[in-house]
Amino acid sequence: MPLWKIASSAIFVLALGWLILAYESGTFIPDDSRYAVAPGDFTPDALAAHKKLIDIGGHKVAYIDMGRGEPVILLHGCPFSVYEWHEVAPLLAKHFRVIAPDLIGLGDTPVRLNDDYRLPRDVQMVTDLMDRLGIRSARFIGHDHGGAIVQLLMQHDPARIDMAILTNVEAYDQWPSKPETEDLHLITNRFTAPFMYFAMQSRWVQRDLYSIAVADPKVLTDATLDSFATEHLANALRWQRLRRFFGWQLDPAHNRLTMDAVPAMRRFTKPVLIVWGEKDTNFGPAIATRLAQDIPGSRGIVWLKHSAHLPMLEEPQRYSAIATGFFRDGARLPAASGVLAPDQFGHER
Repeated sequence: MPLWKIASSAIFVLALGWLILAYESGTFIPDDSRYAVAPGDFTPDALAAHKKLIDIGGHKVAYIDMGRGEPVILLHGCPFSVYEWHEVAPLLAKHFRVIAPDLIGLGDTPVRLNDDYRLPRDVQMVTDLMDRLGIRSARFIGHDHGGAIVQLLMQHDPARIDMAILTNVEAYDQWPSKPETEDLHLITNRFTAPFMYFAMQSRWVQRDLYSIAVADPKVLTDATLDSFATEHLANALRWQRLRRFFGWQLDPAHNRLTMDAVPAMRRFTKPVLIVWGEKDTNFGPAIATRLAQDIPGSRGIVWLKHSAHLPMLEEPQRYSAIATGFFRDGARLPAASGVLAPDQFGHER
């Protein structure tokens, strides 16, 4: 057979294969008003039984609400969901009322394919949720993307925040991180996205992709990987939602919002604790140090030496004890108290 015929046949097979994968992964679904995540379509994970829906001005939010006492609002990172708090939330709920929403474009909060998944919408969602629950102000824990939301709250509605913990957060112009950028491009690129959708069905690929977020790969249990992956891979609509979300992660105008928040952050005097996984290769220690210097209300930095980007999963007991102790006693610490021992806030009462 002539070489040109072999080449033509190979190109035809590759093109046909791509078309099949693209169709199955939803590449040709338009960004229209159909639901990417329908109301009540909850990912079957450790928090699914605790999750509920609430209407906030015509939009529904999936969230958990457990415990009693002063409110603590947990804001997760990306591309995660409230599942990242599944060990920490029950521990904090022994002392506080713990509220954790799935952010817009992530988890199980209902969204349409043509909705806006950017940070300002999440800020509005959080304040609307607080109003709907009758909460004027709260203690906050923000991780990654959720930490960026806390920074924008410092800028636009600082009275909402009584105290805050920032953990391995998107900040300044340092996101998305270099280790994750290549994967974001592969997922958002129209040609490579179908291959990524099917590759990510593999447990080996899942473990490889998420390993950049942890210091000890053993943390990535099958249950955790199932939760991380299912919220994005359960169907083609959820996959297209993730592509839309990541497209905004790569948008320089969107990234600029945390830089725009820096002047307000430098005026924020309420108690803030930086709790940081020291081995994070996405958002390294330099960001934590810069935040502690820039926020006048900073009570210092607690380094979690055995954690990378997900200390709430890698050291949940210690993380919860630090948060509990800080929310009880941190307001009495002087500002700018430097590096703190991990157990300084870790004593139970």
